[in-house]
Amino acid sequence: METLLDRLLQEGVAVAHDCGGKLACTSCLVVVREGMQHLSAVSEDELDMLDRASADAPSARLACQAICEGGEVVVELPGSTVPARVAGSSPVGVSERAARYLAGQLAKHPGAVAVRLAVQPSGCSGFGYTVDPTSEIREDDVGFESAGVRLAVDPLSLPYLQGTRIDLVQEGLARRLRYDNPNVRQSCGCGESFGV
Repeated sequence: METLLDRLLQEGVAVAHDCGGKLACTSCLVVVREGMQHLSAVSEDELDMLDRASADAPSARLACQAICEGGEVVVELPGSTVPARVAGSSPVGVSERAARYLAGQLAKHPGAVAVRLAVQPSGCSGFGYTVDPTSEIREDDVGFESAGVRLAVDPLSLPYLQGTRIDLVQEGLARRLRYDNPNVRQSCGCGESFGV
């Protein structure tokens, strides 16, 4: 999952994060001016830290704890008069490792403009992921960029993929993409399909 801190840093906004996003300090404190509905709910631990920091604004958040759930968010940093805008958080996040891998795959396909992510009926649990280079982003696709890679998702697949984080993992001599999908309710023993 992509945090507000991750998104702000990707957008080039200099947000302090002394503890590295481990909820051990309050240096990444922000005040959300617009788009609070696009962030995860405040946890009890985050509330405790905000209380310790005497952050009494109802829209105060620790950027390392707020998970982006899509849509635009506008925040104000303490001591700054210019609000920072996080434009449309990506519906799917891609790790740096996975982005390098996907960019390499795209480079093998001249004319490809994006990676198409989709789900299709598959296996014993219902659905499987497909990842293919595409030469076009269709009119009804949701197109976005994550970690420098252009992605396209069709409108039927989007509800199944919303909030997914893609990483590249090494298993012995093989590498594969791993999907951390919050929508999955069950998966089959072979790991090839999932149900929602």
